Amino acid sequence: MNILEIEKLSKKFVLHLRGGLNLPILRHIQLSVAAGECVALVGASGSGKSSLLRTIYGNYRAESGAIRLRNGLSMVDILQSSPREIIALRRQVMAYASQFLRVIPRVSTLDLVAQPLADQGIDTQTAMERATEILLELNLPQHLHALPPATFSGGEQQRVNLARVFVGQHPLILLDEPTASLDGRNATAVKNKILQAKKTGRAVLAAFHDPDFIAQVADRQYSIPSFSEPVP
Repeated sequence: MNILEIEKLSKKFVLHLRGGLNLPILRHIQLSVAAGECVALVGASGSGKSSLLRTIYGNYRAESGAIRLRNGLSMVDILQSSPREIIALRRQVMAYASQFLRVIPRVSTLDLVAQPLADQGIDTQTAMERATEILLELNLPQHLHALPPATFSGGEQQRVNLARVFVGQHPLILLDEPTASLDGRNATAVKNKILQAKKTGRAVLAAFHDPDFIAQVADRQYSIPSFSEPVP
């Protein structure tokens, strides 16, 4: 059963400082991701892997095509959804971890990681216990849990970001270079969480650069061609 279906998706950026030239980023993307499957997005830097993930998550709009996400028994086209509908899908259906952590200052790491569970109606005690468990599984020591992550290292912040994604039960997980700032031990922890997510039937779509990591977690690859030349 497909969780995500993308059909003929195209997107461009308008370069206003260059006379309104159009820079094609995505052209006619055809992709599906099934429950329990991990698909690795591959391609050169600048090919549009991150842009595709952000478009699926509703941060970017696209000029044409469809992005259908399974919500219960129906498929919802994200490109036709209102901002309110997209927010609801983020709470219940899709979770996204970018390469960078953007959060409200002074909120503790534990509260940040527990928030997705609270959004899904989980009681506070259970949410806190599950958040603690995920943080420890990602090698974030307990003495950091009460601190806001603004002063954490890049690798620690990335693991907080990933904990927020893995802690819930969203059917679709979107990951943008999830091990970019991590050493081997912490990359292994992320690998284990991806494999565990697949076993529970969650779909994973992720941008990767490391072919060895791809071989360990991905069921298949989807290559995005690079279009670097602007057009009128």
